[in-house]
This record gives sequence, structure tokens and C-alpha cells, in this order.
Amino acid sequence: MSDSFLTRFNFTVEITVSGFGGDEGLADGSPAAARGAFSEVTGLELNIEMTALREGGYNLGVRQLPGKVSSPALVLKRGVTLDDAFWAWIQRCTDGTFPLPYVSGAITVFGPEGPRGDPQAVWSFTRGLVTKVKSADLAAKGATDVAIEELHIAHEGLARELAS
Repeated sequence: MSDSFLTRFNFTVEITVSGFGGDEGLADGSPAAARGAFSEVTGLELNIEMTALREGGYNLGVRQLPGKVSSPALVLKRGVTLDDAFWAWIQRCTDGTFPLPYVSGAITVFGPEGPRGDPQAVWSFTRGLVTKVKSADLAAKGATDVAIEELHIAHEGLARELAS
């Protein structure tokens, strides 16, 4: 891994179908595949719930045992898309029809050479659903603003794939 990974971030966000149904419009290679661009991703975080155990005969303190692992929602910020498939997926997440349109995805981080180079880190998530969409405020003076201010995706698992 190069040192430049620590100082310069180029990343891609890829959303793929989960195979659970309801997300067919997002299929890779499909003419209706959703495309969008975002300038920031937050929520790449794992929280481990710890349980304190007072063990008899162990006098150095309380033992800490790991419990459930949770992650906050991924937040994609300052994005833009013109694809109807993307908005149809968001609509399916909000209208309550079944099957729910779960998605999986990956956030791939590249070095300074960008996507032409080798990935430096990959975070993958599974079974994600949109929980919040915030559009940019409309103002005539801000013609350079982005169309999507925030897109929140709640998911059931986040993993950092190790480099091989």
C-alpha cells in the first residue's frame, strides 16, 4: 500500500443488485442501470458493543467481551444523477411494495492515479435500503449546486476487504 493512500482519496461507489428482488432496474449492464456521482461518503464505521464481565479470581479489573456489531447508515453526500432507474429504486424503498429493493455495494478507494490504478481499500455493504434523501435547496443564485445533498443507506453489514 502506498503512502499516498493516506493523503489523497479517489473513490468509486458501486451499487449492485442483492438478488432478493425489487431492484432489477439497478442491474449491472442493463440499459436501465442506475448511475450517479457523489463527492463524499461517510458512515464507514463499525461499532462493537462490549459486555463487562467481573470474573472471580481475576483481580486486574473487569474483562471486556465483544458483543453485537453495528454500523451507522452510509451517507453519500453532494451527488447528482439523471437516471430514472436510480429514482425508481428510491421510490420503491419508500412506497412499501414487496419485495423490498435491497442492494449491496462497495466503496473502492484508489491512490493518486485514480481508478486507473489498483484499489487501495474496499468497503462492502450488504442488504441496503434508502432511509433518507435530501435534495439541495432551490435558489436561483446557486446554479452550481448539486442535485442530491444527501442519500442515506441503512444496511445489514459492512466489511473492509483486506488487500491480497
